[in-house]
Amino acid sequence: MPPTRIKLADSVYLNVIETDKFKTNFISAEFFIPLRAETAAKAALLPSVLLRGTKKYPDMASLNRQFDYLYGSYIWPRNYKLGETQVIGFSSYVLADKHALEPTPIMSELLGVMEEIVFSPVTEGGVFRADYVEGEKRNLIDRIKAQINNKNYYAVKRCRDEMCRGEAYAVSELGEIEDVQAVTPESLYEFYKWIISGTRVELYFVGSFDIGKLTEQLRDIFGRCANISAPELKTEVIRRAEKVKEVIEDQPVKQGKLSLGFRTDCTLADRDYHVFAMFRELYGGSPTSKLFVNVREKLSLCYYCSAMGEAHKGIMIVSSGIDVANKQKAQDEILRQLELTRAGEITEAELAAARNSLKNSYRELYDNADSIKSWYTSRMLVGRDDSPEDAAAAIETVTAEDIANMAKRVTLDTIYFLNGTLKPDEGSDEE
Repeated sequence: MPPTRIKLADSVYLNVIETDKFKTNFISAEFFIPLRAETAAKAALLPSVLLRGTKKYPDMASLNRQFDYLYGSYIWPRNYKLGETQVIGFSSYVLADKHALEPTPIMSELLGVMEEIVFSPVTEGGVFRADYVEGEKRNLIDRIKAQINNKNYYAVKRCRDEMCRGEAYAVSELGEIEDVQAVTPESLYEFYKWIISGTRVELYFVGSFDIGKLTEQLRDIFGRCANISAPELKTEVIRRAEKVKEVIEDQPVKQGKLSLGFRTDCTLADRDYHVFAMFRELYGGSPTSKLFVNVREKLSLCYYCSAMGEAHKGIMIVSSGIDVANKQKAQDEILRQLELTRAGEITEAELAAARNSLKNSYRELYDNADSIKSWYTSRMLVGRDDSPEDAAAAIETVTAEDIANMAKRVTLDTIYFLNGTLKPDEGSDEE
């Protein structure tokens, strides 16, 4: 069942998914803004700075004591992108009131803590505390550097960056190191004031609670975010690649990283997205896919090889780790498997395996409240509310011919190769 969507105020919505499956309740509060280079670093910093302390709980120690009192509940920061929209905020798991050892309004008290975090941050001289801001800047810079050191991630990111150069999607949701360094307590506080007064707010609840009571408490808390001028959220979609660009980057590592970026001509907003989901799963989305079975297992041309899609942007990246000497062979075989798919060379076993793999992944969503929330958040952004069950039913109708036709719409845009320059006996790798 899709969420019940309740308008709390202008640009403020509550999405409710009632279920008795979990002993905990899940709640999230997220602010949606356009993904932009000038704001990404501040957006990435803000939730963590707000979690450093509030007027009532001025430091992390006092916040954690309150969480311990609330049966070990906790609130964590969120920062991610969906297409060219950046989403920041907070989420929490909290024990359902009915499971408490003694009558305790755990949910209501947790929401009170969230209200403190969002609307009553610790300030000094009318802005955020400088030591809190500087501490979180260091943490964020460390996260950015860690991503650079993860060569699997780095190669995919560089492929996306080159493929989407000049498009908002190329902006990292963490920002760039120099942008993080430039943030001040003053600039971050000005950004914070805009976030809580001028953006779209989406609240999600997954669990079991008095929904009328929850709605009123959340309206009291987040109704102050009401506004009629929240920025438009849209993603530029380039349907086809006009030409293929190739980028080769040398680095002192042993393993080569080959990433191929494709324009798919299909996004989550399109009615036939379920066909693309089946295509990606069959081509490179599971251990039974063409890429895994043929490029990795049969031909041993790579250590890993898989295809990942971005549903809002309409792109797909095939990511692989290879011996440097196998670069051309691996690239040719990855593209050959796409050609075979376009030609309709799809067995009944491949079709059934892709369908079963997708259906299993849809079922597994219900094992985790955050996964359920993420499913519907992604769809809500493009005006859809189909459930995982709806998606499972849709893929039952997909034929091999449908997949072949979808594959014909996919065009190669960018080839990125991280060329490992170390020999096997030289040094160590950071992979």
